[in-house]
Amino acid sequence: MRNEYIEASGRVALQHGEPSDLRHIGRAVFRRTLFDMATIRAFEQRLLQCADRGEVSGPLHTSIGQEGVAVAVCRHLRDGDQVIGTHRSHHHFLAQGLARTVADAWNPLTDAPPAAAEALLTSAFAEILGRPTGVNHGVGGSMHLRHEKVGFMGSSAIVGGGIPLAAGLAYANRLRETGACVVCFIGDGAVNQGTFHETANLAGVLGLSLLIVVENNGYAEATRPEEASAVLPLASQGLAHGLRAAAVEGGDHAGLHRTAEDLLSSMRRGAGPAIIEVDTYRHFDHTGPQRGSAVGYRSTAEEDAWLERDPMASLPRTLAAHGLLTADEDEAIRAAATAFVERAFDATPAPSTVPPVLDVRTLLRGPAREEREEQASTEGQAPRTKWTFKNAIAEGIAGALRDSPDVVFLGEEVANPGGLLWQAGRLDRNLVGSRIVNMPISEAGFVGMSCGAAMAGVRPVVELMYGSFALIAADQLFNHIGVIRALYGNTAQAPVIVRAKVPIGRGYGPQHGLNPAGLFTSFPGWRVYAPADPREYLGTLNSALRCDDPVLLIEFASLYDEVFELSEDDFTRRLPLEGAWVVSEGTDVSVFSYGIGVNWARAAADELAAAGRSAEVVDLRALDTLSTDWATLESSLARTGHGLFVDPAARGQSIAPRLIADLVGRQAGVHRLSYLACADVQPVTPVLEQQAVIGTADIVDAVHELLKAH
Repeated sequence: MRNEYIEASGRVALQHGEPSDLRHIGRAVFRRTLFDMATIRAFEQRLLQCADRGEVSGPLHTSIGQEGVAVAVCRHLRDGDQVIGTHRSHHHFLAQGLARTVADAWNPLTDAPPAAAEALLTSAFAEILGRPTGVNHGVGGSMHLRHEKVGFMGSSAIVGGGIPLAAGLAYANRLRETGACVVCFIGDGAVNQGTFHETANLAGVLGLSLLIVVENNGYAEATRPEEASAVLPLASQGLAHGLRAAAVEGGDHAGLHRTAEDLLSSMRRGAGPAIIEVDTYRHFDHTGPQRGSAVGYRSTAEEDAWLERDPMASLPRTLAAHGLLTADEDEAIRAAATAFVERAFDATPAPSTVPPVLDVRTLLRGPAREEREEQASTEGQAPRTKWTFKNAIAEGIAGALRDSPDVVFLGEEVANPGGLLWQAGRLDRNLVGSRIVNMPISEAGFVGMSCGAAMAGVRPVVELMYGSFALIAADQLFNHIGVIRALYGNTAQAPVIVRAKVPIGRGYGPQHGLNPAGLFTSFPGWRVYAPADPREYLGTLNSALRCDDPVLLIEFASLYDEVFELSEDDFTRRLPLEGAWVVSEGTDVSVFSYGIGVNWARAAADELAAAGRSAEVVDLRALDTLSTDWATLESSLARTGHGLFVDPAARGQSIAPRLIADLVGRQAGVHRLSYLACADVQPVTPVLEQQAVIGTADIVDAVHELLKAH
C-alpha cells in the first residue's frame, strides 16, 4: 500500500495538485481536457432539448458538472483497457470514446475532429434517441450504453450493479495476461451496496487491476452521504478491503490527473486494485432539466457555490492563472466542441428513415448452432464403465477445463477437500488459483464477476452450493446475466453456466432446500435444465459450453451416489438444448417431470404396469418458457388422454401450474394473453416496447384468432 495515500490516523489522504503538476501535465493535455468536457456538456444539453420535446424514452440522467472526472481518468487509459459505467454514464461513454478515437497529438484549436469521433457521437445520439443506427441498435437507450471497440463495456442502471462486472473483466485480463486495467465509475450511493464490499474484497483477494472511481456528487438521488454512510470519506471504506485509496477535491484538475495516472501506472506494475473518491457536483436534479433546489432537497446558495467550482469555469481560470490558456483559446475550444456536437446531431437519422434492425424476440436467445445437433448414439458398441452421478459431473467439468483455456470453475470450496473435483480425484492443482478459484462467501460478488468475465469471452462454470443461494445473487443473475443481450441490443453476451444443488430428502430445511427451476424460469434469458441421469447431464453440459446463452443446471443431491454405466463417448457427446423426450411409452396416462422426478415416474410406471396400468413417462428436459417442447407434450397427451405433472419442488416454487395452464389452454381453446407475451423483456426503444407490451388491439386480435380456431 502506498503510504502517501494514508494519513497517520489511517484515514484516506486528500490529494492536492501543485503548480508543477500543471506544467508537467502540459498545455496540450489540458486543451484536450477542456475540449472533451465541452463536448460532453454540449452533448447533454442537446439531449435535454430532445427530452423536452418528448424524443427521449425513459429517464435522462445528466452529468453536467461532473464531466471533468471521467475525462481526467480516461485520459490515462490505453488501448485494451476497459470501462464500466453506471446509470448516469453519458460522460463515461464519451470520455472513453473520445480518448480512443482522437489521437493524443490532436489539437482542438487547429485540427478537425476525426471521422471515428464524429461517428461515435452520432451513434451515441442515435442510441439514446432509440434509433436503429445507435451503437446498440437503439435498444439500450440512455442507461445502457456499450461500445466494445473503444473499451466501453457497458453501463448498468442498477446502483452498484456494474462493480462485479468490472471485476470479471479484470479477472479475464489477469487470466489472459493482457496487462489491461479496468475502471469502474460509481456514484456515492453505490458504496452502500453489498456488491461494492463483496467486489472490493474479491478484487483485493485476487489482486485485480481494477480502479473504482467514486463520483461523490453529494446526493444519492436526494440523500446526502452523511445521512447514509457511517464511514466518511467514502474512499476509506475501500481500505478495509485492502484497496489503495485516494480522495480528490472537486476542481483540483491537476490533483485528479496526477492521482489517476499514479494509481493506474502502479496497477500496471502489479500493485493491485485501488479506489479514488472525487468530490464533484451535478447541477441538475437526479433526472431532467430542473435544479435540485426546485425539487426541494438542496438550496440555491449551495448550487450557486458549486457553479463557481464548475469544471468548465474552474479549469480555464486555473490554466489562465498559470499562463497555459488564453481567453481566446478557451472560447475557440468551446466553439469547436459545440460545432462538433451539432454536426453529429445533424447526422443522426430521423426516426422514420431507418427500419428497426432487431425484433424484440431476438433479444433473449443467441442463434442456434449446428454443432448442437445430437451425435449418433454408440450405445452397445463402446466399452462402458461404472460411474456415480457425482463423479461423472466432476469428470465433465474437469474435461471442459482440459479442453479449453477459456473455461473457469468458480465457487465456494471448489478447490478444497469438500469440493466436487477433489472428492472425485479430478482436481488439477496446476489450475487452482487461476482457472479453478475458491470464492469468498459472497454470491452476488462472484456471480457478477462471472458475468463480466463471460462478456470478455471467458466460459465460467459457477457453483452455487445450494439452489437457495441464488436468491443472494438475484440481481446479478436476473438484472444482468439473463438480460445482457436485451440491455445492449445483442452486442454482448454472458454465457455463464450455473450449477445449483437441491438437497431433497437430506434434511437441509427451507434456507437450503429451494428448487430454483421456478425462480429462473420466471425471469428472461436463462436456459434451465435438470438432467435426470449423468448421460443427459454430460450431453447438456457439453452443449451449454458451446452456447452463448446463460444456462442453469440443477443437480439433485439424492442422485449423486447412484451408479451408472457410461462410455467414453458419453463424456464428449453433445445433446440438443431443445426438446422433451419420451422416456417410456404408455397408453393410459402421461407423466411429465424432470430431474429426480423422472426417476420417480419411471419407478411408478413399473408399479403401475404390474397393476395393469400403462404410464408414459416424458422428461421435460428444457424447462424455461422459450424452450418448452409443446409438440411432444401435446402428442403424448393426445395418445393417453390423461396427464400428471410431477414437480420435485414445493408448491409455491413449482413450474407445473404454468405448464398445466398453457397445455390445457392449448387443448381446450383457453388462451392466455399476458404482458410481454412475446419476449419476457421490456425494451427501452418505443418501437420495440410496443412489440412487447399488450393493449386493447392485442386483446381484440387474440379473441378473433381464438374464435376462428374454435
